Amino acid sequence: MALKIYVSLILLLLFVYSQQAKAQTTASDNCANATAITSVNNYCSADGAFSNANATTGDPAKPQAWPSVGKDVWFKFTAVALDINITVSGNVNGMGGTITKPLIQLYSGDCFTFNEIFSSVLTNGNVSTLYKGGLAIGTVYYIRISAENNNTGTFKICVNNYNPILKPGQDCSSASFLCNKDSFTQTNVVGAGTNNREAAGTCLDPIPQEPSESNSAWYKWTAANSGTLTFTITPTVSTDDIDWVLYDLGIGGDCSRINAGNAIRCAAGSGVTCNPFYNQTGMNLGATDTREEPGCIPGQDGFVKFINMQQDHNYALLVNNFSSGNNGFTIEFGGSGEFQGPTASVSATPLDPACGTTQRYSFTATVKDAIKYKWTFGEGASPAEANTLGPHTVTYTTAGVKTAVLQVEGEKGCNVIAYQTFTVGLKPEIPIILSSSSAICENDVLKLEAKDVPGATYLWTGPNGFTSTERNPSITAQGTRSLGTYTLKISKFGCESEAATQVIDRIIPNPVASFTTDPAIPVKLFPPYTVKFNNTSINADSFLWDFGDGTTSTETNPEHVYEKDGEYNIKLTATNQQSCNSTVIIGTLTISSESEIFTPNVITPNSDGLNDTFVVTVTHIKTYKLSIFDRWGAKLFESNNIDFRWDGTCNNEPVPPATYYYVIDGLNENNRAVKKAGDITVIY
Repeated sequence: MALKIYVSLILLLLFVYSQQAKAQTTASDNCANATAITSVNNYCSADGAFSNANATTGDPAKPQAWPSVGKDVWFKFTAVALDINITVSGNVNGMGGTITKPLIQLYSGDCFTFNEIFSSVLTNGNVSTLYKGGLAIGTVYYIRISAENNNTGTFKICVNNYNPILKPGQDCSSASFLCNKDSFTQTNVVGAGTNNREAAGTCLDPIPQEPSESNSAWYKWTAANSGTLTFTITPTVSTDDIDWVLYDLGIGGDCSRINAGNAIRCAAGSGVTCNPFYNQTGMNLGATDTREEPGCIPGQDGFVKFINMQQDHNYALLVNNFSSGNNGFTIEFGGSGEFQGPTASVSATPLDPACGTTQRYSFTATVKDAIKYKWTFGEGASPAEANTLGPHTVTYTTAGVKTAVLQVEGEKGCNVIAYQTFTVGLKPEIPIILSSSSAICENDVLKLEAKDVPGATYLWTGPNGFTSTERNPSITAQGTRSLGTYTLKISKFGCESEAATQVIDRIIPNPVASFTTDPAIPVKLFPPYTVKFNNTSINADSFLWDFGDGTTSTETNPEHVYEKDGEYNIKLTATNQQSCNSTVIIGTLTISSESEIFTPNVITPNSDGLNDTFVVTVTHIKTYKLSIFDRWGAKLFESNNIDFRWDGTCNNEPVPPATYYYVIDGLNENNRAVKKAGDITVIY
């Protein structure tokens, strides 16, 4: 039973670890492969969805607004509206992620030429928010995320690309007028205005005579039709407490009608301090209550019942960030009711077949309540702009994803933007093959190489059924079967180029690398020692020797002095004039500054000329002393001359057959001690 529980626990831990690994993704480490955010209307990742832990510090240089630069990751998006709000959340009371002091920078360009875009960045603890207005719709922008002090960790990223409203006031009298239900992000909400009790008598006013607002923003609109209305308010910092109250001012009603009697919905719950936690608030189709009070009242979830707007009624919305700080929120509207304001839609119709040298499009628009128009047709367009309703015929000379934008101005300062995104396909230029050789070395790798065409896909074909979609493929040569014509075509935006070709018509024999050494390897040598190398290579014109000790030579038959102890392998690379080469490695050459002592273990001093004396062989000896003892420790023989050998006698008398003992002491040529002791048997 215990074993089953133990195994189950291991499996559970492995499952949890795998889910965490899936949840945390390292975003792209470089601009060229930036992680694409394809939906930029109120996009938010999960908490801790991305990480810079395994990233590196790359190009470009440190942005001017950053105090330092560390490991960075990249995202990209195509602008579909004028303003962008980017929020990166690190460690905020255990939510958001683990990174501290995140940094954000916005760029335009093509990853080769970076244009640093100066933006407004607000930092509150471990949350950073970047705002930039006036984006070029249809342009690709890049987001670079890092952290101060080379901090690493996980993070949450939120991106909202929206068309801006007029900056809201802190009082109803200076409210921003909403012309449509497009979502938007409000940043830097600070202060309660000149009248901090406009919400008196509502759920935002639990303590009479105290301020009912702390950080407020006011919005007004007029209903274009009778229909339902929902909305969701999401704070840019997940732990911020957002409260709100909605007023119905009636037909023609103005701020003089702001009072508790006209407050039709109100929510002031403290979800960020409750269990269960909630931080979004608003109106939805599922709620039944119409008012939520401050605190953690059971059953409150931040949402109250939707309203049925009445056509031509004026409405006012007060949003209050109860939490201190300069943070903001995002509002997203829903329902069948609409706001009064200009409307517009555009369509793009191709006039020419795709994949020509140019392509024409016809642009038409359907608009309502407009007084001014401004068309922007995108990159490579002629004409580039227009200021009449149209229709307009536009010619494109560059391929790619285009976005045609119509900005319409209406009354009350209302503006609406309509756009159409489409792909212009033009025939790509013939690709350029950079590899120029018409020959390949025998049994070598054929490396095909093409000039980079950003955004293109590649198709190579060739002999022996070869195909590849890599830009620079490699092929192992297969003799004459690799000879022939290699063809490259590229495709971009659905259009294919004409073919470029490279002909491989020769197989070049490889040289044969070989050599011998003097002394012959394997060998053990005392340093310093000069080794001679005899080059026996065939069909080679140049050579590169690697002696294994960090030194090289390009001589044909070099000599090399080994000075340090070690075991060395010698490598020779032989190359011919066509750059074909072969390599051979021979080892092991041992260099040792330690002396070697060789002694026999038996002598037969019977004057037959074989093993009559105790012969000691020592390499690289400087001083030497040999002593012979019997088994009781009596010294029988001593010599300081290596050539004076013990002949099995003591005092000129033969010793009896037995086992005797020797001790050798000395110094070698490097003044290192040389010692050896052992036994020797005397037999007659």
